[in-house]
Amino acid sequence: MSRQPEEQTRGFRPSARRRNRIAVGIALGAVAIGGNVLVYSALDDTTTVVQAVDNIPAGAQVTADMFRAVDVDVDPSVPTVSSEQLPELIGQYARVRIVSGQLVVGLAFQPEPLVDPGKAIVAIEVDADLMPTDVRDRSALQLVVSGTDDVPVTVDARAMEVPVESVSGTGTVSVSVEVDLAQSPVVAAADTVRVVLLPPSPDTAAGDPPTTDGES
Repeated sequence: MSRQPEEQTRGFRPSARRRNRIAVGIALGAVAIGGNVLVYSALDDTTTVVQAVDNIPAGAQVTADMFRAVDVDVDPSVPTVSSEQLPELIGQYARVRIVSGQLVVGLAFQPEPLVDPGKAIVAIEVDADLMPTDVRDRSALQLVVSGTDDVPVTVDARAMEVPVESVSGTGTVSVSVEVDLAQSPVVAAADTVRVVLLPPSPDTAAGDPPTTDGES
C-alpha cells in the first residue's frame, strides 16, 4: 500500500512569524470592536430632563401639565432640571417667558410672585447725582414725585433691582420700584423723581414677619 507524501498529511502550518501577525490582527480587531461598543454606549448615555410643553408667560404660576420629561444627550455643564426635580417647580412662578419646547432651568423660577397682589412695578429714571449709593434689592424707599404743575407727593416703595446706568446717556439711572397699585400712575407720570433711602423695615413679600406695635 502506497504512502502519501509527508507534506500532504501534515496540513497547513503557518510559520512562527505568520502566527504572530495573525495574533496581532485578531487583537487589533478585538480592540476596534470594543471601541465601537464604547462609542455606541456613550451615544445611548442620555439624561431625563424637564421640557416646557406650553408657552409660559413671565409671572405665571406653573403647574405640572406645563412640563414633560424627555431623554436628551446633553453635556453635564449644560444647566437643566432633572425629572426628579420636577415636583420642586410646581407652584413656583416663572421669572422670564419660557417658550414651548425649551429645556427649563431652575434659575427661571422663584417661589414668590413677581408682583404681589395690590402692588405694581414701575420703571423710573432718576438723576444719577440724586440716587442714594446704597440702594439694594428690596431696599425700603420713599419717592418724592412731582409733575409740571403738581405739588410734590411722597410714595412708599421698594427697590426691585439694583439701579443700572440708563442707555439714554443722559446721566440718569434706571431702577424698577414696587409701589401700591393705586399710586403707580402717579409715579409713572412723574416728571421728576427723587429717591430717599429709608432704614430697613420688615419686607412681608420677602417673608419677613410684620412688625407689631411696640417693636422697633
